[in-house]
Amino acid sequence: MSQINYEEIIGQLKSDLNAECAIANKYGVILGTKIKELSKGKVIPQKILSLISNSKEIAKELNLDKINSFAIEAQENNYLFSFSEKLILISKLDLSVNLAKFMPSISVFLKKLSESSKDEEIKEFSIFNFSKELSKIEETLKQEEIKKEKYSIIKDLVRHVSS
Repeated sequence: MSQINYEEIIGQLKSDLNAECAIANKYGVILGTKIKELSKGKVIPQKILSLISNSKEIAKELNLDKINSFAIEAQENNYLFSFSEKLILISKLDLSVNLAKFMPSISVFLKKLSESSKDEEIKEFSIFNFSKELSKIEETLKQEEIKKEKYSIIKDLVRHVSS
């Protein structure tokens, strides 16, 4: 996992660009958000994710090299989805915002953020010792059996007195 504080980055985007934003990983899991409709840890709707994953095929059909983002116009806001190989940046904008001016800066920002977020590699694997764990389980079971037998006389006495 990367060591980036996405909430801090989104807060800075909110103040600098006056836009509510969310950052998701390539699987669509929200890593940080200021958009009320998207909460941290949730997943972007599947239809939007499939559109993002099919962007290469869509670009090919349109004779384009690459599609970097797309916008959805809703009743009250525009939603701009900008994506790279590792991250998806969602921006919630007023309808009055000029997307032609906004998109280049957000694309550059996403490119820089993607470059700075390097996934840590697992350098050393720990070997799980099943025999050690099984011996611990067996020991625990033996102790439980001893405890059951230990108080069986008292249990029998209580049953006899109560009947």
